[in-house]
Amino acid sequence: MFGAGVIGSVYAGRLHDAGHDVTLFARGDRLAALRDHGLVLEDAYTGRRTVRRLPLLPTLNEATSFDAIVVAVRREQFADATAALARAPITGDVVLFGNAAGTTRQFTSMLGPRALIGFPAAGGVRDGEVIRYVLIRQQKTMLAEPGGMITTRLHTLADALKRSGFATTLSTDGDRWLTAHAAFVVPIALALYRVGVDPARLAADPATIRLMVRATRQAFLALRGAGNRQVPRNLRALYLYAPEWLAVAYRRRTMASPNGELWFGAHCREAREEMIGLADCWARLTASGSFRPS
Repeated sequence: MFGAGVIGSVYAGRLHDAGHDVTLFARGDRLAALRDHGLVLEDAYTGRRTVRRLPLLPTLNEATSFDAIVVAVRREQFADATAALARAPITGDVVLFGNAAGTTRQFTSMLGPRALIGFPAAGGVRDGEVIRYVLIRQQKTMLAEPGGMITTRLHTLADALKRSGFATTLSTDGDRWLTAHAAFVVPIALALYRVGVDPARLAADPATIRLMVRATRQAFLALRGAGNRQVPRNLRALYLYAPEWLAVAYRRRTMASPNGELWFGAHCREAREEMIGLADCWARLTASGSFRPS
């Protein structure tokens, strides 16, 4: 697991619990915390806390072989992470595990046939050495081949994730899936930034929620018009087929609940550069009239 933040930690811990051999690559303060305290995960819904001692990899300089290397970093960190793995004497398939929409071709070409595309279905916050997390049941972990094929190695990785408790979906167009996710999350992030990244405050602001819902609906309609069929079914139902008042009410309830912070608020607060990068990516797509990034 390349990256030991919220996502990397949650997936590493659950894969470990399912019987897989998992090694965490970490540096700096996070590496020190893992050495001193172990991998500390707390289920934000139940309060159950677990501590695991996983092997740690402080450097990429030693020749090591893995079945898969999951790169769980933020969008702006993919370039450095991909370049480091392309140079490193470490072997194994590499899963770009985050929203690299508009840049997947660049990064997958650097990795060659090792490359895979993915996106997680978890959220949470880091509080010192503790990772407080939730699994987002309304979303599935996505996996895809850069070329769009459904291969044996995709099925093998999906099976490992499913046995670890992650509902998983295989996409035939990972970059379009990521573009559709950007169309969903960018309006949420911008709405939260408008209210100081306070989900409760956003829940109490129906006008901004309504603007957010309309922006997402327009984005999904544009994607559909461009032939993008990668918007998940539950999001299509909410934004394209349900009446606007229902979508607004649903999002207000979400933001007023603990999920508002755990699903959206914490990440938007800590990953502002990533969210702005996704907004810029979407703006470039709309300006060009193209919804399939190169």
